[in-house]
Amino acid sequence: MVREVASPPEGKTGNSFSRLVDRVGHSMSSTLGGSQAVDANPEDPRPLAERPCPLCGHAMGEHRIDHSTPNSMLECPTTDRLPERAIDTPLNELGMPIDR
Repeated sequence: MVREVASPPEGKTGNSFSRLVDRVGHSMSSTLGGSQAVDANPEDPRPLAERPCPLCGHAMGEHRIDHSTPNSMLECPTTDRLPERAIDTPLNELGMPIDR
């Protein structure tokens, strides 16, 4: 049976490509699982929750991570911030230090 109208099936939204991408993404996420926390400083013996935040200096366990949007947001428990580190190396076009 051929559909006469080029609209998505009942209860579906988007075009066929976006539905394909959603299906592939859903099957991949269920297979691979979510992302894991990566230890950027493996030689530090303290648990990740006890290590200091690079923004405010409080323990990371005191922070809240908001996953309600596509971009996760880290919410510090205070408005105080650590002073910015002095950068004595040249910066690239994105403002990141160039490693030599």
